[in-house]
Amino acid sequence: MRHLGRYDVLAVAARVLRCASDDVVRRSDLDAIDRVLDDVRATGSLAEAAGALLAGLVRARPFDGPNRVVAVAVVLQFVSLNRADLQLEPVTDVDEFLDRIAAGEAGSDDAAAFVRSRLEHHPVTPEDLQEHLHLELLDGLGDLLQDWWRGDPMYEQFSETARHVIVLAQEEARSLDHVYVGTEHLLLGLITSGQGVAARVLADLGITAPAVRDLVVEIIGRGRSGASAAAIPFTPRAKSTFEFAWGEARARGAEQVGPEHLLLGVLHDGDGVGGQIITKLAESTDEVRRKLEKRMNWRQRSESLVAGMLAEDPGNTWTTYGRRHHLLAELNAVLDENERLHEQVAALRELLRRHHIDPDG
Repeated sequence: MRHLGRYDVLAVAARVLRCASDDVVRRSDLDAIDRVLDDVRATGSLAEAAGALLAGLVRARPFDGPNRVVAVAVVLQFVSLNRADLQLEPVTDVDEFLDRIAAGEAGSDDAAAFVRSRLEHHPVTPEDLQEHLHLELLDGLGDLLQDWWRGDPMYEQFSETARHVIVLAQEEARSLDHVYVGTEHLLLGLITSGQGVAARVLADLGITAPAVRDLVVEIIGRGRSGASAAAIPFTPRAKSTFEFAWGEARARGAEQVGPEHLLLGVLHDGDGVGGQIITKLAESTDEVRRKLEKRMNWRQRSESLVAGMLAEDPGNTWTTYGRRHHLLAELNAVLDENERLHEQVAALRELLRRHHIDPDG
């Protein structure tokens, strides 16, 4: 059974309430949503899970606005995600039952029985599933999930290496026959790119592509062969990762979003599959974040120093502007090489220690 996460619920709420993602976060009780989702994960069947979801959201009233409408929409999204339909006719019966939940006269067990009587399971082909996910994850959730590849101004702020990571993530999803790109695929893209601070931090922590792929298959499983199409949509969590990475880059004064900002986005969503995998393979997401930020800060200081020296050049013309970018590119290459040498020296020192040789002796 596939479960919804907090951001999946907020995506549906954003569509119903017709507001932006940041607005829906401010207008919702996130703790109440998390408590309901925890109750849903403790259930055993789809009907029980949908019943707990419906009863919990109606009782908790976490949404500012037509809470009941949002609750029903979230339940419809949940059962649809698990290849089922929920019949809502006649509407008067549904409305009366929701009144009973709100009044405390019906609980999760009653809601499970109500859902069970109206639940229709149906098999789908890979083509149906692809189309379903495309509509639900990409088109059906409004501005929050607009096609990120087509004209979104945020995309223009991504560096070439960050774009390459996302292309690799799509390839990883396709190789696993998945019909979506999630945070787990972004993590694989960051590792297989082998470029930049993010890839080096993950490598230093022993987070490898084969280990991540094994955990992806263990947690999610492989898709059906041939199910993936040419265009693979991003999940709500992946979209949230992009948005968080964009915000991090702007907050840090970076000119573009880089792979390191994407990794910060994956780490930020600890409930996503990518975050879960990092937790399993590393000491903790906090430790990964600390090491990543340490390297990012060191590199930023070096770049700022060179940029500041060039800015003080009295002949600050378009010629020196081009020279600045040329020198910054050269600096990045030097920093990359310096980091590789540093890693080799660190590995050599560790090897000497293993053989009881003091590297400083």
